Amino acid sequence: MEEWLAQHPRTRQALLVICYLALILALVFMYGRGDFSTPPFVYQEF
Repeated sequence: MEEWLAQHPRTRQALLVICYLALILALVFMYGRGDFSTPPFVYQEF
């Protein structure tokens, strides 16, 4: 697979762009509501 991607640099760039867009969309989906509070399991009582 790596050899094929090395021979097709535009496909590699397209896959990277898709990956980054997916990450950005996931972050927007998670935090787009404006709720930036941490989940309750982060701060547990010790």
